Amino acid sequence: MSDLFKKGFLLGLGVAVASKEKVEKYINELVSKGKVTPKEADELFDSLIKKGEETGDRWSRLSKEKARSVFDDLDIASKQDLEKLEQRIALLEKKLNEQSNE
Repeated sequence: MSDLFKKGFLLGLGVAVASKEKVEKYINELVSKGKVTPKEADELFDSLIKKGEETGDRWSRLSKEKARSVFDDLDIASKQDLEKLEQRIALLEKKLNEQSNE
């Protein structure tokens, strides 16, 4: 499963880089044609980057929620569940060792 998430992350990263390059190219064309000033171009670029980051954050949050939902549907134990079990096992082992020593 982690390989799938890794590939998805890398795909998203690749799309982000390609999109950023396309945005830069488009804005540079607008400046060279005189349709926007360099200052306006910088503001536009910053605005688009900010919106892209917000969308990426939202996508990341939704992806995590969807993954949690899938894991819940498949009845897969969470990391917290496993940690609780490990703590219980450690406690039981300690009690067993104490009883063995008596």
